Formats: sequence, C-alpha cells, structure tokens
Amino acid sequence: MLSSPRARLAYLLTMLLAFAGILGLAVIALEQAISAGPAEAWMMAGVLAVVVALPLALVLLPVAGWLQRRARKVVIVPNAGQNVPRAGR
Repeated sequence: MLSSPRARLAYLLTMLLAFAGILGLAVIALEQAISAGPAEAWMMAGVLAVVVALPLALVLLPVAGWLQRRARKVVIVPNAGQNVPRAGR
C-alpha cells in the first residue's frame, strides 16, 4: 500500500496511462480481427475483455471505493460530546 498521497496519485496516473496504451493496441487488434471475419472478431473481443477490462477494473474499482468512502465521511450531526435530544422518539 502506498502511503504518500503523491505516490498514490503518481501510481494512478501511471496505471491509467499504461492502460490507455493497452487500449489503443486493443483497438488496432480488434479492427484487424473485424477485417478477418465475424468469428475472429468475437474471439478477439473475448480475449480483449480479459486482457484489458479485468486489469482496468482491478485499478478503477478501488478508486471508486475510495471515492464512496470519502463521500460518506460527511457528518450530519456534529459530535459535541452529548446526546441529541429526542433522537430515539
């Protein structure tokens, strides 16, 4: 786990840049498979789903979870050290 926020941001940007390159190569490969025929295109689509989508999900899903946790940290009632009157009624 990266501890520094700058290191996390650098890692995220590096991974997104790498996946953008992989996605570009995947588009080229899919275009070539489409020109070869529909069966080859479907086989290539299945391979690309594993090669591109799965690693991308492994990076983006933790980012989405972090954003959700960050959004939930909003406190509706500030903690003043005492009970809220008539909260249980």
